[in-house]
Amino acid sequence: MGMVLWANTLIEGKVSTDENDKFALYKHSDKLDKLSKQFDILQLSSLHDFTDMKWNMLDDDLPNGIESTTDLMAQEGIWVSGDEAVKVLESLLNLLTNDEVEVADRDEIFQELEESLVYAKKAKEQNGKFNYSVVM
Repeated sequence: MGMVLWANTLIEGKVSTDENDKFALYKHSDKLDKLSKQFDILQLSSLHDFTDMKWNMLDDDLPNGIESTTDLMAQEGIWVSGDEAVKVLESLLNLLTNDEVEVADRDEIFQELEESLVYAKKAKEQNGKFNYSVVM
């Protein structure tokens, strides 16, 4: 099984995840980061949280009082404001509409960014936060 991203929101201390595998976004994160840097946009990888992957790879119990990696991510994960996430995702979508920007799997990336944007807008509207959990 390969690595994928899941879009998540953190609103009023509660994590909601789309549990929709975003393989193309994970696979092409480096390319998207290069584009982001070139156009002075926050890099997509800055939205990645590795809490779930880290704890699933460890042969260790979660800290006391923590029932799941999602709970741990809510407390200690990497999050950005919904507003910032919307800016990043909309900027990448705009870049991908330019045929001069070369990227493999453009349609899949575009679809996954659009799916993510729905979650990011939800976070923005409710003054919440957004991230992508890296999932194995």
